[in-house]
Amino acid sequence: MNPRYLTQILTFSGALPFYLLLIPGLPLFDDPLRLQAFLAYGAVIASFMAGTVWGMVQREIRPSIAVIIASNVVALGIWGSLLLPNALAALILQLFAFSLLLGVDRLVFNRGGEQDWYFSMRIRITALVVLAYLIRLTLPFG
Repeated sequence: MNPRYLTQILTFSGALPFYLLLIPGLPLFDDPLRLQAFLAYGAVIASFMAGTVWGMVQREIRPSIAVIIASNVVALGIWGSLLLPNALAALILQLFAFSLLLGVDRLVFNRGGEQDWYFSMRIRITALVVLAYLIRLTLPFG
């Protein structure tokens, strides 16, 4: 299988759990657990994306210190979101983290560290994930 095609399939498939966890009455997840699962899944995906950025910048001859620091700050912020007692604050922090990661990806892209198709895909997947967060923010928290 073509690695680019596989990357695209896995990336867009990765958005599905966000949307599945928006469905009320989902088997295996009662309402409070759905929110916890949403936040946990978001933390895993955002941490994975921060690690992906870290890996891309490490291949550069002169790695960007700002990108290295940003990827670490985002990963730590995502972890911190899971420790917040307020679910609304955790959702907003994670939403901000996904948006920030796209900005960091833009820096890597501008430095020639990403291919056009990859950055284009990152824009689309971030839009899908941000939309899921915005929908989740409109649902009850109980």
